[in-house]
Amino acid sequence: MNRLQKFVERGGFGEGPGRAACVIDPTKLPEPSRGFEWHIVGDFMPGEPILADPELKQVFEVALKRGCAVVAQDFQQPNRIR
Repeated sequence: MNRLQKFVERGGFGEGPGRAACVIDPTKLPEPSRGFEWHIVGDFMPGEPILADPELKQVFEVALKRGCAVVAQDFQQPNRIR
């Protein structure tokens, strides 16, 4: 699939969410945090989150340039994009 997709980390028993990742190519996802797995957000539409939080534009730009942008759960922390 050649579009921006969103994944979230979830534990084996549904705990989480952990980090979130936006990717073009799911093979670019980093290793999930210990005890977590990446799960796709099937109904993700990038336009809606950008309208709600314009700062997310930066996250999507990084994902498009690097193939993946990982965001910590706490969106308010500095250097939240990895």
